[in-house]
Amino acid sequence: MNKLLPLLLIASCAFVSAGNAGGQTRKTGSPRRAEVREEVAATRNAAGAPAEAIQQVRELIKYLFHEKPDIASDTSAQNRWLSEPMRKALANRQKVYAKYAKENPDSPEGPPSSADFIGSWNYPTSFRFVGSRLAGERAVVDVLFTWGKDTEYPGDTRLTYYVLVREKGSWKLEDIYTLEGKFVAAESLLETFRQSSYP
Repeated sequence: MNKLLPLLLIASCAFVSAGNAGGQTRKTGSPRRAEVREEVAATRNAAGAPAEAIQQVRELIKYLFHEKPDIASDTSAQNRWLSEPMRKALANRQKVYAKYAKENPDSPEGPPSSADFIGSWNYPTSFRFVGSRLAGERAVVDVLFTWGKDTEYPGDTRLTYYVLVREKGSWKLEDIYTLEGKFVAAESLLETFRQSSYP
């Protein structure tokens, strides 16, 4: 019997380990939560975005406000301001729209355009920079758009984050996050452009 005891212990341990594969256990009642601890970095990165990144956003927005050329068809502008993932996503959006337009010839929905990069078909009357951050190879520039009295959204303001990434030595637009507002839902432009359906 004494010779069998170690073998029984090994077998029972193996059974318990197999039953707990992946570290998952089944328990009834509330799960036990470990106390969370915030780790404080030795140095806090509170730097704003570089002036070069802010200037890129400024120039992009001014470009977008021109009726022509449109960034959706202007490949030189795309190469100047858009990151590779954003350019690919825009190409996908154009492809998805072409299929949609063919199947829905009477739809009022238009193709991708510069307006998508502003976040509204009815352009605001002004914009201003309200903040920025630098995190490694990414810079986030906060832009507040305002719609004046002669627009579809008089008095409305929308906070938008322009996210830029370092690509081949210059700052390129990686995404645009629009925060939820009175007339707009929160969205990521990059994710919208990557979708397989339209609108």
